[in-house]
Amino acid sequence: MSEASKKTYRRVSKQETDNSSLRERMGIKMFYRSAGLAIGITVGIIISVILLKFMNKDGKMRTKYDEMQEKARGKAYMYSFWTLAACETLVSLFADLEVNPFGNPFTANLTCVIIAALVHASYSIWNNAYMGLNNNYKRYTVCMILIGLVNLMCAIYGITSGYMIMDGVLQPSFTNLMCAVIFIAIAVELFIKNTRDAGREED
Repeated sequence: MSEASKKTYRRVSKQETDNSSLRERMGIKMFYRSAGLAIGITVGIIISVILLKFMNKDGKMRTKYDEMQEKARGKAYMYSFWTLAACETLVSLFADLEVNPFGNPFTANLTCVIIAALVHASYSIWNNAYMGLNNNYKRYTVCMILIGLVNLMCAIYGITSGYMIMDGVLQPSFTNLMCAVIFIAIAVELFIKNTRDAGREED
């Protein structure tokens, strides 16, 4: 084997080793990211169960609604569905035009779900169909504010550390900002609606 061939062989071998090492690091990174996501979802479900029991006066998970509220919530779900469909259509259109502001499908789809959930919550609140018959208003509002603030702190950390926007596109930490917006917005809307209703009762 000539000297030139040996150099080429060593260069190719080194490149293959580097590529193998890079794939290994990416695999480990993806594993930890997936494991973190799975743990986060599991913890979120557990916390949700605890909060639901805490926010209801009777300590049950299921929230009770009367017939009028059920009808209003049906409309809320309809508006929420069409909002979700419109958001997903826009995301698909952005992707086809290669101007997608989202770094991955998870961030895009979860953002769409959060926007749709806000539409559902807002319609329900202003049509007296958000708070159930067995909900504790004060506990509910406090929980919404606390969850919103926790997500807001996570979002601020993502912004300051540079994790929210990378290579000009939004990363998963952007969903923390969206969650902060929806939970704080729900708390504010509930407060305004409750204050308004209390004023009408006094009149």
